[in-house]
Amino acid sequence: MVKIEGVLSVDLGTQSIRAALYNLKGQLLSLATEGYKTYYPAPGLAEQNPEDWWEALKLAVQKLTRECPMVSVVAIAASATSSTVLPVDCEGNPLTKAILWMDTRASKQARRISETLHPLLEWCGGTVSPEWFWPKLLWIKEERPEVYSEAYHIVEALDWLNYKLTGRWVSSQCNASCKWNYLSDKGWSNDFFEEIGVPEFMVKIPSEVLPMGTVIGKLQKETALDLKCKDGIPVVQGGIDAHASVVGLGNFEEGETSLVLGSSSVILINTSFCSPISGFWGPYKEPLWKGFNLLEAGQTSSGSIMNWFIERIAKHYISEADKRNLSPFDLLDAEAFKVPPGSQGVVVLDHWQGNRTPYKDPDSRGVVYGLTLSHEASHVGRAIYEGISFGIRLLLDYLKEEGIYTTCIKACGGGTKSGLWMQILADVCEQPLDVTVENMTLLGNAIVGATGVGIFSSFAEGFEIMQPNFTRVNSKTSFSVYQENYERYCRLYPLAKGLREI
Repeated sequence: MVKIEGVLSVDLGTQSIRAALYNLKGQLLSLATEGYKTYYPAPGLAEQNPEDWWEALKLAVQKLTRECPMVSVVAIAASATSSTVLPVDCEGNPLTKAILWMDTRASKQARRISETLHPLLEWCGGTVSPEWFWPKLLWIKEERPEVYSEAYHIVEALDWLNYKLTGRWVSSQCNASCKWNYLSDKGWSNDFFEEIGVPEFMVKIPSEVLPMGTVIGKLQKETALDLKCKDGIPVVQGGIDAHASVVGLGNFEEGETSLVLGSSSVILINTSFCSPISGFWGPYKEPLWKGFNLLEAGQTSSGSIMNWFIERIAKHYISEADKRNLSPFDLLDAEAFKVPPGSQGVVVLDHWQGNRTPYKDPDSRGVVYGLTLSHEASHVGRAIYEGISFGIRLLLDYLKEEGIYTTCIKACGGGTKSGLWMQILADVCEQPLDVTVENMTLLGNAIVGATGVGIFSSFAEGFEIMQPNFTRVNSKTSFSVYQENYERYCRLYPLAKGLREI
């Protein structure tokens, strides 16, 4: 049997783990997806069981090896949600459930870190988010001191996954630069950690930081038996799932903009800026490649709001879709398409799990405004699409105030499967989108893995060979049709915040 060289790409996402095999031309040979449960023990809290991740990975990789026995894997590269945090013992066994990225229990700790006004915070927009690593580590230290004391390390999901594969504890520079207050040219800042209350940080984290595309080690024999694949395969350092998508989208130049629409939404912009921009996270110090910093913004809840709407409110779409052998989201889109732009006055504030940017308010909550007895589920469904799009438009307006303009956005993620949503987004943002329905996180990992073992000289060369197909979506409906609802959207947050303060 003639062997085909390929890369094993793994993405540990919010709702499932995805594993894929790509050949060295970028062709997807096989894809496997395995889901796992998220626990919501209280409002604002979200947890997962890391052992569920591992069982899902085993099933996914075993499926790939069965389906593609002709593939010789030359590299493995993984990505994961950022700021999904777990304490582990010296053998890597989780001591508790993992605190998921969207969990905002560490709001008090995040405020305390931000109030230090330490100069290091200039590299993350002046404040930290309760979603991030250090507030969560502090929460464990203060609220679960027995767990903190017992923990050999407190790590990110990606660190744990790479340890399971290689037996080495290392951190990703992508994660560290964006969520851990690490500077690529200076390293860790001891005085910052003393000031926030973790002077012992170096013994609580994997302190060795490796850039994306660096070989961590080789796949362990015991792990290979678990996955039913060959041992000794080089495992290459990856990064945050959304940031791996930047590689897959091929955005390597100044000002190029990536939009990832998944459970959350993320906008990522390459920049030489070194000063904070109001409403944005960053500029992070060279998290992906030398010479460019990275601005980040987005919403904590995007696709997850649509999932909530279908599963909790508009369940009739599920039963009807089953009868017609359709996806419930396709059925919703067909109905929402009939609703005119503006959703006949229904406006959604997309803060179901707080606001990541521009308000950086984890305690904000979602609003559905303007309902009447004449409205149906399709009006609310379309209004959710419009509300998420208004949130992205607001961020672009913030950029314009700083003199930064985007001419075209490359978009990927599960949300791009909705043609209706993509058209609404192009219309609301008044600019074209280059859209791909291919999984850019997985493709980005494949490029990173192949580059890490020397097949390509750079991520850019890898993209030129492995790049995906894009579809251009141009604006069709004048933004003036949406203007009134956009203005209402912008006013909803301060009004809702005022209600909280009563």
